[in-house]
Amino acid sequence: MPSKQAVSSLGSLLAVFGLSGVATAQSTVPGGTASPAFGVVLRFGIGFVILAVLGAAAAAIGPKYTTNAVREIQDDPGAAIGWGILVGILLPIGLVLLALTVIGALISIPGLLLIGVLGIVGTGITAVWIGNSVIGDDGTVSATDGVAGGLLLAVPFAIPVVGGFLLNLITLVGLGVVGRGLYEDWKD
Repeated sequence: MPSKQAVSSLGSLLAVFGLSGVATAQSTVPGGTASPAFGVVLRFGIGFVILAVLGAAAAAIGPKYTTNAVREIQDDPGAAIGWGILVGILLPIGLVLLALTVIGALISIPGLLLIGVLGIVGTGITAVWIGNSVIGDDGTVSATDGVAGGLLLAVPFAIPVVGGFLLNLITLVGLGVVGRGLYEDWKD
């Protein structure tokens, strides 16, 4: 059972991430027009900070879990991608369709919130996996892997229009491992 401090810290972190999207959407020039290059640099910087924090937090808070998750991705990336598609795309579609009924809404809303939390954890796992793959695999993961992965993931995120979509596709790998682990724990 997580401590109250851990739950409180996670809630604060989620609030910061939610507000960062609002801050990103704000104009930075008094006339309301910023140069496209500045927008790319801003997206890269914000993406790097968020992704590096998620990756470093995943490695620091749960080093054993993160190490095992990274090894699962390295051992069978196809299964991780398959589970990511199931958990990140098909399950939310099913929950939204289920929400069309009154009773289904009682299941769908908590389910979608859970998928959101799993997505945050999966993004941290993905950042650590990418950082660990680039820095070198010595059998364990560290916060440095998460920061390096955050730097690398910030590159596709900075691409205008399609950057968020690309990042979501890449992070399906981590979401798949987290979702499969949750399912296997629930099944047993």
